Amino acid sequence: MNSLEPKRPLLIYDGTLGELYGIFFKNLLLVILTLGIYRFWATTHNRRYIWSHMRFQDERFEYTGTGGELFKGFLLAAAVVVGAVVGAVALSAAVRMLTRSVLLGALPVIALYALIFVLAAGGFYSAQRYRLSRTQWGGICGGMTGSALGYGVRTLLYGLLCIVTLGQLTPWMSMRLAERRINASSFGNLPFHFQGRARAVYGVFAATFAGSVVLLVVLFTMFLKSALASMHDGHLPTPDTAQSVATLAPLFLFYALFFIGVMLIRSFYVTAWVRHVMGNTTLGSQLCFGSRISVGRLLALQFGNLAIVVFTLGFGAPIVRHRTLRFAADTLQVCGSVEPHMLHQNTQAAPLTGEGMLNLLDHGGAF
Repeated sequence: MNSLEPKRPLLIYDGTLGELYGIFFKNLLLVILTLGIYRFWATTHNRRYIWSHMRFQDERFEYTGTGGELFKGFLLAAAVVVGAVVGAVALSAAVRMLTRSVLLGALPVIALYALIFVLAAGGFYSAQRYRLSRTQWGGICGGMTGSALGYGVRTLLYGLLCIVTLGQLTPWMSMRLAERRINASSFGNLPFHFQGRARAVYGVFAATFAGSVVLLVVLFTMFLKSALASMHDGHLPTPDTAQSVATLAPLFLFYALFFIGVMLIRSFYVTAWVRHVMGNTTLGSQLCFGSRISVGRLLALQFGNLAIVVFTLGFGAPIVRHRTLRFAADTLQVCGSVEPHMLHQNTQAAPLTGEGMLNLLDHGGAF
């Protein structure tokens, strides 16, 4: 592979909005009729459509997962979490009864919260493993090694370090976790490889971090001045509904402005991070990747999608998905080539169930 070879689009997406809406309304109806249970099969139908309308080197991808696998994974995850909750509550009650100490009795509950965080973080790892194992290209599937639980523990420990350093280790944490996920992944017999450098994006992160702090201080000062002015004018809070709405309106405005402002500021760091990760990732010695993402394009995607969801009351979800897929296909790049017949089948053991912990403790991702 020649690293100086010009990069070209990694993916070609040829799905249509009409077909996405057909799947959307069918899934919506069946999810309502089954009281939400069908959502696992709905996810599968979405993925099969998306995978089959993504091409690389004129070869289409195929998704081989099933709704039953996702449902079984969800039930297994629910059993684990419920069992942990019941066990922690029972243990906490027993400790309080034996020691008559509220502090010691709280330790099992604290441990439970830590465990749930570890399971949620590990859910991303196991979800990537499942999706890779159910993705085929030219008859070859992906795979992943490593422990989801170990990944979750690392995420917890790295997160504690970020708290201690007031967030300044965030770029280092994100690079180490990305390395963990990418370097454990493979497609066929070819391993992915990524080595990140936090210092490459730390300058942008520090600037966006400072910008977010300044924004928070400015908005808080404005909000505080407004509240003090209202009190000075004699507008004290009353049980009246109209007055309650008037009191909550500035608070809502505060959060809305802060959310939008942080999205604007943080887009610079997200763009730099994605370009660094993609630009330093390879598949064997055959492919190297890159990204054409820019701050302007990212903001256009994010604010456009947000406006579509808000103003269509959620019925614009297929439009959001369509725009996101076109964005991914347009920005992801690759140089080099690989022939399916030159690949050997992946030998990693495939998971029997699908991403249950992610479905239980998180929204499950874009797809």
